[in-house]
Amino acid sequence: MTSAMLKNHVNSIFKMHGLAIRSDASKYLCELLEPLPKNEHDEWIDKVVEEVQKLPINSTVISKDIIHKAAQEVSANEDDDLEGLLQVMDIYKTPQLTYSIERRKFVLAPPTSRSLHGDANDKAALFRDRYTTVYQRTCNHEFFRPPSIGSVDDGSKKYTLQKVEFLLGLSSRENEVVVLGLLTQLTEGQYHLEDDTGAVTLDLKETKFHTGLFVQNCYVLVEGWYEDGVLHALAMGLPPPEAPNSTRALLGNINYFGGPDTDCAKNNVKLQTAERENKDAMIVFLSDLWLDRIKVLEKLRLLFAGYSQFPPVAFIFCGNFLSVSHGPQQYPEPIDRRHDFGDFNMLFIKFRINLIKKFLMEGLKGFCASCMLPRPPLPKLVTEDFKKKIQSAEFVSNPVRILYCTQEIVVFREDIVAKMCRNCVYFPTNSDDIPSHFAKTIVSQASLSPLPLHVLPIYWGMDHCMALHPTPDLIITADKGDPFITQDNNATVVNPGA
Repeated sequence: MTSAMLKNHVNSIFKMHGLAIRSDASKYLCELLEPLPKNEHDEWIDKVVEEVQKLPINSTVISKDIIHKAAQEVSANEDDDLEGLLQVMDIYKTPQLTYSIERRKFVLAPPTSRSLHGDANDKAALFRDRYTTVYQRTCNHEFFRPPSIGSVDDGSKKYTLQKVEFLLGLSSRENEVVVLGLLTQLTEGQYHLEDDTGAVTLDLKETKFHTGLFVQNCYVLVEGWYEDGVLHALAMGLPPPEAPNSTRALLGNINYFGGPDTDCAKNNVKLQTAERENKDAMIVFLSDLWLDRIKVLEKLRLLFAGYSQFPPVAFIFCGNFLSVSHGPQQYPEPIDRRHDFGDFNMLFIKFRINLIKKFLMEGLKGFCASCMLPRPPLPKLVTEDFKKKIQSAEFVSNPVRILYCTQEIVVFREDIVAKMCRNCVYFPTNSDDIPSHFAKTIVSQASLSPLPLHVLPIYWGMDHCMALHPTPDLIITADKGDPFITQDNNATVVNPGA
């Protein structure tokens, strides 16, 4: 449909409703409609006419200002329709899954008030809960699950998991031992395998390592032989992950991901329908958005201009927001950090930020004083002016959980890949495929941070906020390294890059 034909079509629809539209108003409305698919023009024109009729107009002649106001109302209504489809979870209210021995399944732990500064029991519970999650998932795997009574042997090899206390009680050599435990150094220069029953010395001289990044404090499966207090590892691999659909089936219809609902979003028919009807919806992720660089703001101007006609469901901007870390040496006097968002604020206002359904931002170094995880949102002192002008903005924690329709998304801003590579017990020979090794590691460990606590500190009582059980649909690890996208256990793991 040409511009002249579209303009005549607009005029005729307004006439059908007893309204006359001015030439400049008709031209303005056509400019708004041209980027849209032709089959949606009539629907949008009807919505604009409906909003025009709601406005307090004194004449049947419709001006450009009235069309502008009506178009804004239509856009706002569309925003409201999508508002419920995108939910941001309070990371500090993340539900905690605990394993019930009586029911032999994971259940929601009773909600309790947790303190950030935990005691020694919280630190012990951190490793115990991680081990229980990995151990139960491994036991449910087909290679380790004992055959049921009356089942037909399919010829596949089965393995039996042994506990460390079983090995320590042996007085002779035991071959073909498989143990699941924590890879750690209890004494300097000597690796050990530790579980909830004890620790055993590891001999890694003849070990063949499978796919993954084997870092200290990760849980590993060790196959080998035991003699005289030493477990001689012939092969070491990561514990097998559990398919997310299988995990959810065992959990039932409980809300394990977070948010106000009590039921699992995966089973919500309304959200499933909305997801199918919004196939073109997108979320844009950017990391290391340096607001103190003019070149970055210029590129953002181009980005916003490109998305101004078709805004995404959300822009998610991850820090660091400053190109350098400003400490007391650079800033000897107290400063007001609100100015760091000044130019950024103006960019959003210029490109009609009201069209964007959600705007999310993660707080990180440069603004956040703590290096502990999970990190809180940016302080109100920094964000209050921005929020007044851009009301759709939300400043969120790190990591953050997002639910779009039925899609579970976890966003984590940390240079986690480099830290894991530096702390590897064994670095993979095929280093070109580090993203696959990394994805397999965090998914199999069911945690965003399978590192020693002195490398990546975590609040002991909040470790469940870092959990990846069940495996979410999308994991964004905003790392300063090279961008990548890979798949593991039906999850997409992405690094948008700096």
